[in-house]
Amino acid sequence: MSRKQKPHYPRMEVELADESLLPPRRAEVVMLAARGMSAKEIGRLLDISPDTVNWHLDEAKNQFHAHSRVDLISQGWMQGLFRARMLAWALMAFAMVPAVRSRPAPVNGTRPPVVRNIIGRTPVRSIYG
Repeated sequence: MSRKQKPHYPRMEVELADESLLPPRRAEVVMLAARGMSAKEIGRLLDISPDTVNWHLDEAKNQFHAHSRVDLISQGWMQGLFRARMLAWALMAFAMVPAVRSRPAPVNGTRPPVVRNIIGRTPVRSIYG
């Protein structure tokens, strides 16, 4: 019997919005943690030990009054420490564009049918008089 593979989720490209809130090395560690990297991966990338990575994360947890790593990342997002890269901003801007009407307006100048205020057989009084 073969083992099930863990699902692989794409990592979000995150950068620091305000670099003055953390010392430079701790900021790097927290940013990489927000991207979803483990302590071993961060340590290998920055050429430090995983214990040092965990120490930086613990110090950041104390600074942001977080109980866990997930809480630290959540607090960082809520307090404006992180920002997403430009692709995410473009997607958000695109999502705010109003949706196109499903039925185009007639070109010949006719009006759409009038909606009557009737429920069943009983007319409903209009609020606007």
